[in-house]
Amino acid sequence: VESASIQRNADMLAVTFKSDFWFDINSATLKPGAYTELQRVSGVLNQYPQTTIQIAGHTDSTGSEAYNQQLSERRALAVKNALAGYNVNPGRMTTVGYGESQPVADNTTEAGRQMNRRVQITIIPMS
Repeated sequence: VESASIQRNADMLAVTFKSDFWFDINSATLKPGAYTELQRVSGVLNQYPQTTIQIAGHTDSTGSEAYNQQLSERRALAVKNALAGYNVNPGRMTTVGYGESQPVADNTTEAGRQMNRRVQITIIPMS
C-alpha cells in the first residue's frame, strides 16, 4: 500500500498510514477513499481475532497544541468506528491521540509536516 509503512517490533506489528490519504487537513471526517483501505485492513484484522488493536492519531505542529490533541483523538476514533463498521470487534480496539507530541520528521518543512500527520494501527497478540 503506497500510503502505509509497516514496522515489526517483537510480537507487535505497527502499520502507519499518512493522514493526508484518509483525512483532509483540520478534519476528522474520513475521505471516501479511506473506506476501501480500511475495509482491506479490517479483513486482515478479522483473520487474527486473538489480537488487540491500538489506533493512534498524530498531527503536525500547525495550530494550537490543544487543537491538535483533540484532532488526533477524533481521527483515531473515526478509524475505530470505520473498522467496527467492517465487523472488527470494538472491544478489541483502543484509541489514543498524541497530537503533535511525537513527530517523526521536521515540522518546519511541508514534507516533514506531511509525515507527522499520520494514523498508526498497532496489532498486539493477546497474552
